[in-house]
Amino acid sequence: MTMFRRISKFFKRMGDVYVSYCERIGSIISPF
Repeated sequence: MTMFRRISKFFKRMGDVYVSYCERIGSIISPF
């Protein structure tokens, strides 16, 4: 169970990084 929690936390962190990365690319593509 702790392994599952660790994996879920890892995926949540990757999701946050992915969202911030997409927002940065979106701001570069359309600066308005």
